Amino acid sequence: MNCTWQAGRNAPEDTQYFLYWQYSKYDNAMECEIYIKNKNGRNMGCRFQNVTTKPENTYFLVNGSSKESQVQFYDEYIQLYKIEKLVPPSNITVSCDEIKNGCIIQWQQPQISHSNKDNCFKYEIIIKYKVRGISSPIFNINTDVWGNSHIFERSNKRKKYLLKMRAAGSACYVSSAWGEWSAPVEFGENENPCLELLFP
Repeated sequence: MNCTWQAGRNAPEDTQYFLYWQYSKYDNAMECEIYIKNKNGRNMGCRFQNVTTKPENTYFLVNGSSKESQVQFYDEYIQLYKIEKLVPPSNITVSCDEIKNGCIIQWQQPQISHSNKDNCFKYEIIIKYKVRGISSPIFNINTDVWGNSHIFERSNKRKKYLLKMRAAGSACYVSSAWGEWSAPVEFGENENPCLELLFP
């Protein structure tokens, strides 16, 4: 996780900033371990490692020091899960029935630090034909996908398909914003092995 800030409008040139944070008022305050510096060596951000996203508010304080004058501090309470950007679902696989049209899509939920429940997430899946140079129909399986599997009914068993998906929180103190798209996953048969497609 990265946290960045801007220098105060009236801050002296020698101002240096320091970030402190704590999960709750009962925890000890911790200073940033890895600062992000500008070209003049001024701390303008912090790179956090091994952060645990909790439902409680986390307290952040950015303090400044200068030999010329006092520098106004900035503090804020933030619920980290609300600003967390979800990584894509992992281990996405597709198994197709060679006789019927159905394909079973399976995946594992995005990894977050405070929950391992499948019902914490909803998913969006986009599937399109693997073709190049022509308009390809898109099958948008919308936000009603839950759990960790879905059955996709192919309209053409002789086509090759590409799939990508992303997740958002539906409960459990998980961010409700849509996360990053997965890398495209290819499945099905290609009637012309020379055809290729790139996702936009």
